[in-house]
Amino acid sequence: LRSRDRAVTESDYEFLARQALPAAIGRVKCLQPRPAEAGRVAPGQIYVLIIPRVMHSAHYLSPSELVLNQDDIQALDAFLAERRMLTTRVDVRPPAYRWVAVKAQLRASPGVPEEAVEAGILARLYRFLNPLTGGLFVSDVYQALQGVPNVQFIRNVEMYAANESGAAQGKPVESLEIVSHGVVASGIHAVEFV
Repeated sequence: LRSRDRAVTESDYEFLARQALPAAIGRVKCLQPRPAEAGRVAPGQIYVLIIPRVMHSAHYLSPSELVLNQDDIQALDAFLAERRMLTTRVDVRPPAYRWVAVKAQLRASPGVPEEAVEAGILARLYRFLNPLTGGLFVSDVYQALQGVPNVQFIRNVEMYAANESGAAQGKPVESLEIVSHGVVASGIHAVEFV
């Protein structure tokens, strides 16, 4: 049975956070830290990771769009403080974002404007590599791009780690590791026609 007024389990914290700010929260995850380097678990520490609700997520989301505003954080912190066990410390914060940029090489179907195809590809990438939905391997990106209208074929897809401004960094990678308190966020994607 779910407790209506008391936060005991991770799912209780997630449920109560959604109840406290249903219009502001897009995704919530509660974590208890793993053992510290000294070999001890921080007793009673709980992290409530919040991704705010984003109305139009089919574009590059700036870091500022992915942080709950300070008033909402304080309201949620106070709401959860009233419902936590006395020995529990609650920290409301954003997750660790792992920014990803994709470069896709493809050919548009004959007679179709490249701008329309590019818009479709970018919209699909921004929806797929999104902190509210997520995906993480190059093969997943290929699969997400399959079925975009008016694409004759996809020659190549490269995935890069990106910085917060969305710029790709380093060499292409096959997959990216995400920490347990992290989520994927889109960087700036590129579409090349061949």
